[in-house]
Amino acid sequence: MVGASLLTLGSTWGFLALTSAPAIQYSDGTVGFSYPPRLTESYATRNLVSESNVTYYLTFDFPEAAVEPLDRVVIRLNEGYDPIFRYRLEATEAFANTPNGRVSLPLGELTQDQDARELTISFDPPAEPGVPITLALRPVRNPRFGGVYLFGATAYPVGETVKSTFMGYARLSFYERDRDRWP
Repeated sequence: MVGASLLTLGSTWGFLALTSAPAIQYSDGTVGFSYPPRLTESYATRNLVSESNVTYYLTFDFPEAAVEPLDRVVIRLNEGYDPIFRYRLEATEAFANTPNGRVSLPLGELTQDQDARELTISFDPPAEPGVPITLALRPVRNPRFGGVYLFGATAYPVGETVKSTFMGYARLSFYERDRDRWP
């Protein structure tokens, strides 16, 4: 259980502060986050179909109350379809968003499963909770078809047997080029 205490600052301001708590460990030994990370922002640097040199940024809150370090994130294209859509794995980056600016996070193994439409991003060493994290994903190009694409983001804590946490959907819209523009 996560303990909580009420702290009062001054005479009128108060806030809820979470005290340090152990990670969730179920009776079968499965480990989970004490407080779930959640996707807070997502956007693409370019939004026309088939554009190259694009980056998708996904930022998620990874609070200190999560307790467990982050082993990996899986991004799955849940809605929208392009059979040849793929990422440039070597260009993938991750950043911790600290008060002093972005700090690069070292990545481990990166894998892409085109049949399952999943990208797995491992952290080496695992990312510690306490600051928001931004993933910079670089596809070869935007999808070929216009529409709304939903990328589901799931976080996995460190451990042999773990319970993943779905963080939310990154909703990216891509638009067809206007072929009927007047001169």
